[in-house]
Amino acid sequence: MSEPRFAHIGLDHVVQTNRVMAIIPPNLKTGRRYLEIAKGRGMHIDASRGRVFRSMLILDDGTVITSAISVQTLMKRFNRPLADEVDDSWDESDGLLEFDEQNEET
Repeated sequence: MSEPRFAHIGLDHVVQTNRVMAIIPPNLKTGRRYLEIAKGRGMHIDASRGRVFRSMLILDDGTVITSAISVQTLMKRFNRPLADEVDDSWDESDGLLEFDEQNEET
């Protein structure tokens, strides 16, 4: 079994990456509804400490974590390799954004 990996989700909070099933923006109606259900069941963690939250993490057990960090920033943090997995060819943009060749200036 491999070592658990953790990602920083803001304000001194971390989450085990293999437990996160989805990261969604807060403006989705479905996400807001799911958050209300989680609050009613006592399965909400406010990692934003009352600040405006920019993302919601859905865990495998149904827990919803609200974070002040954006979805895009969290995805970069989740895709970052561990120090012992880094090779010379790795670049921070690898696997994060697809390059659009049509918009490339020549």
